[in-house]
Amino acid sequence: MKKKGIGLTLLAVLVAAGGWLAYATHSVASAVPGHVYKYTGANGKQAYMTFSATSDAVVISSSKQTALSADQSTSGFNKAYQEQTEDQGTWTYKGQGSHLTVVVVRDGKSSQWQYDWVTVLGSKLYSPHFTYQIADARSGISKKATNFERIDEC
Repeated sequence: MKKKGIGLTLLAVLVAAGGWLAYATHSVASAVPGHVYKYTGANGKQAYMTFSATSDAVVISSSKQTALSADQSTSGFNKAYQEQTEDQGTWTYKGQGSHLTVVVVRDGKSSQWQYDWVTVLGSKLYSPHFTYQIADARSGISKKATNFERIDEC
C-alpha cells in the first residue's frame, strides 16, 4: 500500500509542476499590459518599457522616470509615446503564448525582436533567447538570456 500512496503523491506533484510550468510559460500576454519593466539585454544594457493597457503601444526609454511617468495616466502615456515617436519611430508589442514581440517602425522600415519561451516568475520575465530582424541590416538568433523586471506598483 505504501508504494501506491507514494506513486499517487509523485503523480500529483508532477501534475502540479506541469500545470505551473504551462502557466509560467504561457502568461506573458497577461503579465505585460499596463506595466513598466526594466529590461536587461543580452549585452547588459538596460532600458525601461511601459506597455499600454489599452493598445499595442509601448514606450521604451533609457529613463526610469519617463517610463514610470508614462504609466501614471493615459495622457502621460500618450505624451511620452508621442515624444518617442518623433525621435525613434513607433513602437508596438504583442504578447502571445510564450512569446513577446516588440516592433519599431522608423522611416517606413520595420525592425523586430521576438523573445521566445518567456517565463513569468512573479514580477520577472525571463527569456533564454530571442530572434531579431533589423531593417536594412541583419537578422538572427541570440542565444543569450534577457530579463525583464517589473518596477511599477504591484
